Amino acid sequence: MGRVSKDPGERCRELIDVAERLFLERGYENTAVSDIVREVDVAQGTFYYYFRSKAAMLEAVVEKNLDELEMEIEEIISAETDPVSKLNRIINAILRLSVGKRELMEHIHEESNAVMHEKMERRTVARLAPLIVGVVEEGIAERRMNAVHPQEMVEFLLASVVYLFHQPGMDSESARSRRLCLAMEQILVRLFRIDEGSFSLHL
Repeated sequence: MGRVSKDPGERCRELIDVAERLFLERGYENTAVSDIVREVDVAQGTFYYYFRSKAAMLEAVVEKNLDELEMEIEEIISAETDPVSKLNRIINAILRLSVGKRELMEHIHEESNAVMHEKMERRTVARLAPLIVGVVEEGIAERRMNAVHPQEMVEFLLASVVYLFHQPGMDSESARSRRLCLAMEQILVRLFRIDEGSFSLHL
């Protein structure tokens, strides 16, 4: 049977979806471009029509996950009325992403990928900070939060969350992961001057 011709956008999404699955199942280093095209049943040249390299594919996979996370955050913002509850759910959504995609995160955090790592962190802050700043400003307006410089405070908050991504064992219910989550809860309480117990972070 001949290969099925598909819309370019659909084919690109299919390549990204298959690559992500293989990266998570086998690890980035153990997945070759030939593995991806074999699963999709396309010629190797088709891959390079869309992506200049496997590293470019990894960036596309990260962008796909950011798209999904951004949509989830927008849904949280629309569904919740309390800004503190919104912020709590948003931080948990970010933590779930880091745990669920652990193989990808660990590869991006390797020293040899410093340039990609920095690029991805900038993209994460650029895309998520405006949404979270909006929630904080809502909390300030309702006198549920106190923040003198919301933009900068949210940037520091995201930097703290990114720090958690670097910690080993965050994908397990270890004592270390629980202490880190409790510490983050305290940081949030003090950062935005909210009542103790307002946040409950979990993996």
